[in-house]
Amino acid sequence: MRAVIFNRIGWCTMLLVMLATAAEAQRRGGTTRRRTATQAAPPQQDPNAPVVNPATGNAVATPPPPPAGAAPTAAAAPVDTPRKSLRIDGVVERNLARERVPIVYDYIREDDRFWEKRVWQIIDVREKINLPFQYNVEDEAGTNQLFISILLNAIKNKEVEAFNPIDDRFTTLMPYEEIEKKISGEERQVRSIDPITGEEKLVSTRDDFDPNTIKQYKIKEVWVFDKEASQLKVRILGIAPLMSRMNEDGSVRASIPLFWVYYPDMRPVLAKYDVYNQNNDASTISWEDLFEMRFFGSYVVKENNTYNREIKDYIKDGVMRLLEGQAIKDRIFNKEQDLWQY
Repeated sequence: MRAVIFNRIGWCTMLLVMLATAAEAQRRGGTTRRRTATQAAPPQQDPNAPVVNPATGNAVATPPPPPAGAAPTAAAAPVDTPRKSLRIDGVVERNLARERVPIVYDYIREDDRFWEKRVWQIIDVREKINLPFQYNVEDEAGTNQLFISILLNAIKNKEVEAFNPIDDRFTTLMPYEEIEKKISGEERQVRSIDPITGEEKLVSTRDDFDPNTIKQYKIKEVWVFDKEASQLKVRILGIAPLMSRMNEDGSVRASIPLFWVYYPDMRPVLAKYDVYNQNNDASTISWEDLFEMRFFGSYVVKENNTYNREIKDYIKDGVMRLLEGQAIKDRIFNKEQDLWQY
């Protein structure tokens, strides 16, 4: 009888322990669920706080909320603001006012224009002497120093006018919108989720322009002998960036001029931008100085001739074309020497 009593007491004790364990587990589970729900709740976002692009870390300009009852319209995508340096990025503060002006040309009278030769040359940025044309860095003001960016920004800001490449006589104006279509394609509408409001909107977008497609620049210039100064002088008339069209195998099919800019109009803009000096960062010159002092490498592709042909039209071999271009340069140089008597 005593064994039966002890057995029943043991079973009751075990049942009480199991019930207590289940209750404790249920209590802990409820606390954990409440804690998880509290942690998963999104934090309240300040509507006045600046929105940051997680990819670049830059503040982006967000569009104002539409008025109540307004129909949804296509919204533009947020655009990154230029990143300006908040501290002096160097030993001394550099002058970013860009107040430099180009050097005034010597006046040449019509009667003193004794001899003249018009030539077209190609500047290939892949040559070692032309590496400053590939300097793709932003300065302290957030302005890109790439040469093609300087040209495009000047046209976009209406500091200079671009001309259509249908000819090189600067006859037809070319608006910036037309240039943008050529370098970035047509604008198209795509559906996008607004990261701020979570709403689906129509966004106007186009492909990004790849500056690496600009490998060459074409310049048109005139060599003239000034009889009054007894000196051979050169005047650059125009600059045209050439965009490379690629084949499927990656080879270059053709180089097409995007637009022409009249160089005398571009000189005040080029005088404001420094050229990268790989030997001394403290000693820089302007882009206008680079062109006027001929600190670039180029080869002749055409001279003014009877049939208005380029060298490639009558010489097929590439090496022979370069030699013919060098021969044209030599004839221009020797023309000045032949006018002197010793």
